Amino acid sequence: MNEILPRCPHNLRNAIRELHRSSHREDVRQFIVEGPHACGDLLQANILPIAVILRDDATQDSQFISRGFSALGVDVFACGAKDMELMADASAPQDILILARYFFERPVGSRVVVLDGVSDPGNVGSIIRSACWFGCTDVVLGEGCADVYNPKVVRSSAGALTRVNILRRQSLIELVATLVDRPIIAAVAHGGGSSNQLQGLKSFAIMIGSEAHGLQRALIDLATVRVTIPGGNGTESLNAAIATSIMLYEATK
Repeated sequence: MNEILPRCPHNLRNAIRELHRSSHREDVRQFIVEGPHACGDLLQANILPIAVILRDDATQDSQFISRGFSALGVDVFACGAKDMELMADASAPQDILILARYFFERPVGSRVVVLDGVSDPGNVGSIIRSACWFGCTDVVLGEGCADVYNPKVVRSSAGALTRVNILRRQSLIELVATLVDRPIIAAVAHGGGSSNQLQGLKSFAIMIGSEAHGLQRALIDLATVRVTIPGGNGTESLNAAIATSIMLYEATK
């Protein structure tokens, strides 16, 4: 298939490289998606990207994805390994890459994860993936959180960006104050109750802070439930993504 595809033009390659910078992503409201898993999820979700780039030695799976987008009228281009390395963010580039538009943000639903100052891209991506796995409707990111369109976040989320509504750069205090129709749960390092009290909840807002600083005081004051995950054994803090997964697991029991 690659032999009959047009070659990726230099201006497109350079435009994709510019998306490694967050400021440029914000200016053009575009981002890159790497690998057949995440690209295939966009196809399944009927999200039409701007362009698809397929490496010359692409696998059958990636070729199948590119044909699916081509059938929907999306431009598909071929490139060599060197150009893919220039465009991709991953240290070991995969064989398919998509140039996509920012997703539309919807009002929050019934099962919400709220992130306060979670700045590590891998953690944010993993939390989005867990939120999708456990049936959450939304993930809300306040100021100080990693950019959801950071390539590492996109890779870590493993395609879940298409299945969960993401709200970025929110005023968390204002937003959480509107969620009075459900339990508002704060994850705190000390003094909270057992996570067992989350079992059976149909709706919730679970608030997770950074490992270094936790939740800001004003958010904790808005909580109707405070939860502390037991453990420690000399470890200073629990990874934010793991803490989120534990709480969401309890909420689905």
